[in-house]
Amino acid sequence: MCGIAFSGKTTVAMQLVQAVGCAYVSLDDINAERGLHGGEGIAVGEWERTHGIAPERMRRLMAQGEDIVLDDTNCFSWLRDRYRESAHKNSYTVELVYLEVSLQEVQARIVQNSMTGSRRSIESTVFGEHAQKFEPPQTDEVATVLRNAEDVSRWIESRRRPS
Repeated sequence: MCGIAFSGKTTVAMQLVQAVGCAYVSLDDINAERGLHGGEGIAVGEWERTHGIAPERMRRLMAQGEDIVLDDTNCFSWLRDRYRESAHKNSYTVELVYLEVSLQEVQARIVQNSMTGSRRSIESTVFGEHAQKFEPPQTDEVATVLRNAEDVSRWIESRRRPS
């Protein structure tokens, strides 16, 4: 998964996990286990530790032959390259799924979340820095781009395993 904060990555990832029965690795979950919350800002060194834990979990799952959804912003191309390389070393293919959602829509979701509290929030300064530094996939990265609920539904259905 790839997309700016509040683009819907976790929602889509969980739909895919339910549809195809694959394993799930979430950097937000790893941070929570470590007592960290990205929405409050996390030091680079702590992010690096989290990005060390996730590949190790993925390697264990790959050794068991599990398909995996990695739920993270994957906000830098070098980070996506790192995960892609790890997958290829384990003879896995990678599908980069980019949720391309407008900043206006994301900001509306953040405001809605502040009223409902359905998930932990993100501080405006943290979001501003994240949005400014986010690197969307470029043409050299083959990505499945999902822009709306219909795209997501069609994509999930195309991945569903026959019963």
